Amino acid sequence: MNPKIKMQNSDPHRLYHRRYWIVLCVALSPFVIIGILIALRIFGLLRPFSTPANSMSPAVSAGDCVMMENFTFLLHKPVRGDIVIFKTDGIEKLKPGSFFTKRVAGEPGDLLRITDGKVFVNEKQVSLNNSKGEIMYKFPPKGDPYFLLTSLKVPDSRYYVLGDNSTNSFDSRFFGTLPAENIIGRVWFCYWPPQRIGLVK
Repeated sequence: MNPKIKMQNSDPHRLYHRRYWIVLCVALSPFVIIGILIALRIFGLLRPFSTPANSMSPAVSAGDCVMMENFTFLLHKPVRGDIVIFKTDGIEKLKPGSFFTKRVAGEPGDLLRITDGKVFVNEKQVSLNNSKGEIMYKFPPKGDPYFLLTSLKVPDSRYYVLGDNSTNSFDSRFFGTLPAENIIGRVWFCYWPPQRIGLVK
């Protein structure tokens, strides 16, 4: 080996500067991450939500603090199976100014029907799943099956949404479809409580 190259590689000043920049990058990385998160929050691409009810249990349970992201819907429209958060403004039977969390079951143009707890789209059964497996959509104890919206064509630019905990969910079976513009993002991650930390499915 060339002795000059060996001396350069072992130059204490070089090693000091290299270590200095590594330490500096490690020290600053939390501030950079926090800055990015703040910017994403300002632009509405990342937003925390607290869940008050069990209508989406077990995917999202009462007391869960989740993070909503909107990156996905910049690339494509919501699809069946997505857990979305939407505004209640302008939806009949819902108090304005609130936010609901539900799972997309019907997309624009779908012929949707719920029979024997199963969802059929365009006369083909589709499987919606969470951590416990396939979701069965049973009628709520106080819901009259004859007045529930369980067979319809989803209009253009609208979505049909359901709660995983179907016997305890006020969803599209009661208030109908919701406008696409009401959907503000997709539930992505649960960050509290500790035993629930992880991706939401």
